[in-house]
Amino acid sequence: MSDGPSHASSFDENDYARPNQPWQCGWAAEGHACPLGPTKWGLCRSAHECSPYQKGDTWVCARTKTHGGTCDEGPLPDGTCCKQIQRCEPKRSALSRRGVLSFTAFAAAIASGLLILGSPSRPNLISPGPLTSQHSQVVDRCEGCHTAAAGGPTAWVQASLDREVAHTQSGQCLQCHAELGASAMNPHSQPRIEPGMQTVVNEMVGTIGDGLPELPQRRATRHGLDGGIARALRTDQQLACATCHREHRGTMADLTEFTNQQCQVCHVDSFHSFSEGHPEFTAYPYERRTRLYFDHLSHIGEHFEAAGTKGNRKCNDCHQADSAGRYMLVKEFETTCAECHSHQIQDDTTQGIAVISLPALDVDALAKNGRKIGQWPREYPLHVEATAEISPLQRLLLQSYDEYAAVEASLSGVDLRDLREADTPQLQSVESLVWLLKESLYDIVQKGHPEIHRRLATVLGEHVSESQIETLANSYPLLLAIDMQEQWLPALVTEVESRRKQLDVEVPNEVPPTDAALLIRTERHESELLASGWHVHGSSLSLRYRPLGHADRLLRALLDIGARGVNNDPNPTLLQSALNDLFDQVGSPFAAGRCTKCHSVDHDEKAAANVNWRPYEPPLDQHSFTHFNHAPHVTLLSDDACSQCHSFNETQTAATSLLKTEFIDRHWRPATNPHAFESDFVPMTQAACAKCHGDSSGRDSCLTCHAYHVR
Repeated sequence: MSDGPSHASSFDENDYARPNQPWQCGWAAEGHACPLGPTKWGLCRSAHECSPYQKGDTWVCARTKTHGGTCDEGPLPDGTCCKQIQRCEPKRSALSRRGVLSFTAFAAAIASGLLILGSPSRPNLISPGPLTSQHSQVVDRCEGCHTAAAGGPTAWVQASLDREVAHTQSGQCLQCHAELGASAMNPHSQPRIEPGMQTVVNEMVGTIGDGLPELPQRRATRHGLDGGIARALRTDQQLACATCHREHRGTMADLTEFTNQQCQVCHVDSFHSFSEGHPEFTAYPYERRTRLYFDHLSHIGEHFEAAGTKGNRKCNDCHQADSAGRYMLVKEFETTCAECHSHQIQDDTTQGIAVISLPALDVDALAKNGRKIGQWPREYPLHVEATAEISPLQRLLLQSYDEYAAVEASLSGVDLRDLREADTPQLQSVESLVWLLKESLYDIVQKGHPEIHRRLATVLGEHVSESQIETLANSYPLLLAIDMQEQWLPALVTEVESRRKQLDVEVPNEVPPTDAALLIRTERHESELLASGWHVHGSSLSLRYRPLGHADRLLRALLDIGARGVNNDPNPTLLQSALNDLFDQVGSPFAAGRCTKCHSVDHDEKAAANVNWRPYEPPLDQHSFTHFNHAPHVTLLSDDACSQCHSFNETQTAATSLLKTEFIDRHWRPATNPHAFESDFVPMTQAACAKCHGDSSGRDSCLTCHAYHVR
């Protein structure tokens, strides 16, 4: 087709061609179209065979050779052609007909759009598709997700032209999905780009003139994504939720569905598939020691065999899958451990923990130097196990008295059982210490649990919880404390009240011999109160506690409170020192209850130590880069499921399994670094997983093992 009207070298050689004109002569189909053709409005303008032209004073015929050439008659005198013809009905050209059709279709579309926009049911009419089942239950209007929906067509057009609208829409998503945190729109929901990921992006993207990275077109085309993700990673921009999650694809659509190619838009396509080229695991999945001190090798190889149950013991005797099947949890103590270890917790051969104690004193040296301490039981001959130490719990109570701090500092390094070399200030501090001990015991027996609670709260209030203080305060056995006071300090009430009134009351230095009736009464009380765990231990001048069984509430509170003092500070405060001593008292694997024989203690140098009372129980809202679901593996692999993946670390010897230094250090204290350990099992290998997760399995996508949102 010609691009426009064209002329022959002479008018009588060819018709005037008009292929691009909207109208054509009606006689063209019969082969004798008029030379002039219709007007642009489609009106016929040819009533004669030609349009004569004037040459000088003469009119000359202009009929072309195609139409017979010049006629013999010639034009009329007025220049009109003498050959009249019948007017035609012009017809539209093919180009014109297509234009009319296109315009009609466009107008119909606009009209339909206006009708839809004006209809009350327009949300249903313009919806691109149904929502997923999850969103359809909570969203019933477009405005619930689309910020511009309420603004009408004008706002819709503006939103369609706004490049930032996707990020604005993401804000609507996060109103419901607030658990993703403040960094939800960052890559992988991380606060910043890790250096390793930045290197990956640098390797996979090119740069354009302004220095911004641009994903190669071939990669963008192959993956169906543009370079926006890579650019966001490189420039620390944010990713809109719709970058990965596409709605309106049906009620059964999976919003989290992602292909390997989409992952590799940002991550270097360095290997073909999981079974072909995926990097080897690094010590997976053992990142730290277990929270409970349990040596699988020694139990299965020695202890179960000694108990005659080795062949009957299986992994699922102690482990079970959680309700979702994702994690294998440890069963309760009563089911797994009580048979062998209950007697170690309720061991009545131990003396228990000294809660209230009276230290052994060099009474003679104090009397010789004129120090008045009133009644005080002598170390010999009845109290042969009494020491010069004050129990940590009693030190905590004493810290609620203003003058105690100076007294303890003055007596640092002084042996209270031998004061022959002590100087005058030290002897004075010993005298003050004795009266502080008497006053604290007086307050306990006279005012009871509220006074104990008040003093503990004064000292520990900012460091431990209220429930822990209540447990500790309410556990004191007041009846036994009164009996202890009546046995060893019968004149205590008179002495303390006189001292507080600043009266000088003469009292004997030694406690008179205890009569037989009182001894029988004390013995009877010990027998009756044995079930409570408390008992008076006369040989050590102390009131002691033995646990009643597993998960003893008081021992747990003591360990949790004492763990607050675990630190490496070379100059601990008075409180830290007392808490650390409390932890040493109850935290030894040989202490009453033997709690740390099984329960490990973690300390990261940035926070207080933490006693792991429970095995690992992952939070329900935790999302890490790697996830694993035990349920299908245990079901498919049946009895051999565990050993297929978890093989024993046979390099551990019997000696190392007897005492594992990752749990107990050489000073018989709990080791507190959870990441310094040797696992009972060898790390898993990529090849072991690839046996089932190969190219043909359909279970080797990136998201099979890796989560996107990490928090």
